[in-house]
Amino acid sequence: MNLHTLGLNHDSAPVEIREKLAFSPSSVPIALSSFAQSFPSSETVILSTCNRVEIYATSPDNSMDKDTLLDFLSAFHNLPKEKFADHMYHYQGINAVRHLFFVSSSLDSLVRGETQILSQVKEAYMTATAAETTGSILNQLFQRSLNVAKEVHTKTNIGRGKVSVSTVAVDLAIKIFKDFSEKTIFIIGAGEMCELVLKHLVDCGAKSTIVANRSFDKAMSLAEEYDGKAINYEKLEDYLPEADIIISSTSAPHYVVKTEHVRHAIKVRRGNPMLLVDIAVPRDINPEIANIDNVYLYNIDDLQTVVSSNIDERENELGKCQVIIDKEVSQYMAWTEELKIGPAISQLRNHFHDIGEQELERLRPKLGDIAHEEWEHIVYSMQRTLNKILHKPAKVGKEKAKNGGGFQYVETIKHLFGIHHKKDSSKK
Repeated sequence: MNLHTLGLNHDSAPVEIREKLAFSPSSVPIALSSFAQSFPSSETVILSTCNRVEIYATSPDNSMDKDTLLDFLSAFHNLPKEKFADHMYHYQGINAVRHLFFVSSSLDSLVRGETQILSQVKEAYMTATAAETTGSILNQLFQRSLNVAKEVHTKTNIGRGKVSVSTVAVDLAIKIFKDFSEKTIFIIGAGEMCELVLKHLVDCGAKSTIVANRSFDKAMSLAEEYDGKAINYEKLEDYLPEADIIISSTSAPHYVVKTEHVRHAIKVRRGNPMLLVDIAVPRDINPEIANIDNVYLYNIDDLQTVVSSNIDERENELGKCQVIIDKEVSQYMAWTEELKIGPAISQLRNHFHDIGEQELERLRPKLGDIAHEEWEHIVYSMQRTLNKILHKPAKVGKEKAKNGGGFQYVETIKHLFGIHHKKDSSKK
């Protein structure tokens, strides 16, 4: 059974190419069905995310290769091959297995250690299962890939530590306040970064939100999305005392949060702590504010330092992850070798028993009038002798299979005894 992986990802192709080859959730079952019609004896799983598109497929012979898979993608998406072929990678056999294990363990992700890819791999597999395009090979492969990913994330620190500015900002807030349910979040600016931080804070329990932006419409839009209130940008100083956590990211060329503003706010708050996160460049918040008691101020460089440290820690875990994956790859390949060796051993056994039956047929007329019971003893003795002769070669073949050499071993035995490649016949 030949295993292929054809795909592209964030490293091999820009988004303009990835989006043209992406499969929508509703189109994946259609594509799987189409592939099954083109390759009736194949197994197939299609994985499509914002960062990658991959086809995992098996073939019982050599009829499938990179070009046939490229042709399928070209036809399905009505896109000439020359528009995307140079961005595709292609793996076979053990390399395809290792690639999937790396993908499901998030070692091939844009952010190593993220966990979203695991659910995406599982969903792709379940979709293919529902479409009945998987069999023993891909069922075993994808089930093992999910187990490998869990082991990698359990036994290493690859997923530890936040690796984005928005999540690090929320982590800092958690260290200071622990519970957000009674805290007020003040967002200054309505850009993507502010929205990301706000989303994470709301996910962690924040319920009260104030949004200020030079465009009041944008402030309204963001506030409404998170059940908050929008205020006029010019009045942000008036609302600072209400804020426990202030996130600021504007394009202003000067400080929008000034020292005297925060001194007044902390006095009104009677010393209750404030966290200010300045993710603007140039900075929105006067750095001197960090000197005020009970005020915690972090800028973009502070956050990036934490992010870089966490990324470095994850990179240091790669070696441990690869050890786990290499072990699991070897075990899977041993399993596939055992699948191969079964029919080969059966062919070897049938070959010897065919010879035994031929010899018995030649022997029977020479024995004359022999009792049926005596003849049964002769037949039994012949079969028992053949089984004993075959026991050791079969046992060694299975042991060889565990190390990836079983199939070659049996092929050597078949060559020595002149066994030709043919369909096994059932033993009489």
